[in-house]
Amino acid sequence: MLTVDTLTGEDAATHRDSVLSVWAAVFGPVDDPHEWSASPWDTHRARDGYRLVVAQDDGRLVGFAWGYTGQRGQYWSDLIAREAEPRVDGWIGGHFEFVELAVAPDARRRGIGARLHDALLEGLPQERALLATSDRADDPGVRLYASRGWASLARYGADRQVMGRMLNGRDQAVSNSSRTPAG
Repeated sequence: MLTVDTLTGEDAATHRDSVLSVWAAVFGPVDDPHEWSASPWDTHRARDGYRLVVAQDDGRLVGFAWGYTGQRGQYWSDLIAREAEPRVDGWIGGHFEFVELAVAPDARRRGIGARLHDALLEGLPQERALLATSDRADDPGVRLYASRGWASLARYGADRQVMGRMLNGRDQAVSNSSRTPAG
């Protein structure tokens, strides 16, 4: 039976090894698990607004998603500010940073990614969310995000994009004519 649970940073600590196992299956092996534990795992868990969502199938972790409140002065927020401004101006700082979403290869095509996505964003106090992903339209992650109301805000690097989404009942679609949040 599939369960999806949302955890705080402190509660997430017990899932480190199983998250790392899925991470390695999806993104490739980690050279140094201790280094990965320090950053990104522990660094992200310590950030304001951190939450981890885990999907377990009969007790085995098969997917996860995590994020936190993004601010200027953090690595990714500052990178995007340099690479994509002014197109993302007004989005950076106080946003929910949707950092990771991964589903074990043997558990895909069952809607787990969509459930993780929705649970991670459920009830957030932030007005807007940002994420980075491939800029390929055929990428399964890009298709998932687009189906959930995310829109491309800017491209950066050789093959990356920043996607944004308004939260909490605000206009879910980000129009092409107005790419900054209202208010």
